[in-house]
Amino acid sequence: MYNGKYFITPIFFVKWREIEFSSQLNRLLEAGEKVLWSGKPVKVPFMFPGLRIIPFGLFFMGFSIIWMWVASQAPGFFWLFGLIFFFIGFAVSFGAPIRQLMAYKNTEYMITNRRIITQTGAIGLETRFLDLDKIQEVYVQISFLDRMFGTGTLFAVTAGYIYSDRYGASMRPSFAALKEPYEVQKILQEAIRRKTMA
Repeated sequence: MYNGKYFITPIFFVKWREIEFSSQLNRLLEAGEKVLWSGKPVKVPFMFPGLRIIPFGLFFMGFSIIWMWVASQAPGFFWLFGLIFFFIGFAVSFGAPIRQLMAYKNTEYMITNRRIITQTGAIGLETRFLDLDKIQEVYVQISFLDRMFGTGTLFAVTAGYIYSDRYGASMRPSFAALKEPYEVQKILQEAIRRKTMA
């Protein structure tokens, strides 16, 4: 039920602006499954991992330009080899931020009365499901950047579950760059408690 400001479930009052982000994930819901919370990350802290590599790429580009200028003093076209490193620096500087921006547009989080659902991806989509009764611990991590933007990352720790991305890095299921991480943590913990009591 919607009262103009909040989306009301039997358990929680959730801001409507967060529920409206769930459109892409609603198609994944099972019969009888109810949405308790849904939302997206905050843009700047979510994109920061892609932004912090920009200075290194710009340095690489600058070094390549200087090298090409020095090499151009010699006869021939040897200086053209510097273009390879210039474009590598360009890709490092702007490739990661563009990828992170594309991933932001596709990233959504959802908590239901049965599980958590996360979806992200720059080109393709990576969707994960985790049943509530498999979650052992829920905690929030606040980084220095999170303190600046009032955000945090919510982690769901499971027993015997190891998640790996395509690069082999292990990851816990997480909701990154949340605006109100402790409120979402309460919602998830209450959902887990009710699931285990059912």
